[in-house]
Amino acid sequence: MLIQLEMGPEFETTVRELSAMGQAVREACTKGLKKGVKIASTRVISDYISGQSLSRRSGNLARSIDGWMDSPTDGIVGVRAGSTVAKYSWLLGDDEKTITPQNAKFLTIPIGEGLTGSGVARYSSPRQVPDGFFINKGGKLLFGYKNGKKGKFRPLFVLVKSVLVQGSGALYDGVLDSVDDMTKEINKEIDRRVGAA
Repeated sequence: MLIQLEMGPEFETTVRELSAMGQAVREACTKGLKKGVKIASTRVISDYISGQSLSRRSGNLARSIDGWMDSPTDGIVGVRAGSTVAKYSWLLGDDEKTITPQNAKFLTIPIGEGLTGSGVARYSSPRQVPDGFFINKGGKLLFGYKNGKKGKFRPLFVLVKSVLVQGSGALYDGVLDSVDDMTKEINKEIDRRVGAA
């Protein structure tokens, strides 16, 4: 998932018309845009990766978000191709995906005590839980355990045929929220270069 930022179509014409000063403007815009995409990637991580729309568990996706230059006039904010989390980067956009089991009848979704405090699964499957059993409660198939004969049932997994997952829109929101700051960085660099020329 990436967002590409590029200078407008009139940018090259303006640079040519300014001749020598145009090269200084081009270099300033490149430097400002480079700082701007870093600002945007930092804002996505700090303000949009944690919270209700997208919960941070391991932090791998957040660490993979970056801002870089694709060319002197094109900047990119997102997750680089080939990243270890590239297959999850769609969560940063607005896409929806239905997840279904690959080699089983059900998806086993960890719940309750099956999750650590940060939301990471304690067990990779019900097979790892000794003395666990399945029950059907309110039309839902659950897997869990009981402490003693009179203990309360503790669910560890809910079993479902499919899950619809909605992307968070975090990348778009973070970049759009950073447009003013990115513009300021470009303007600062132009003022430095043109003021010095």
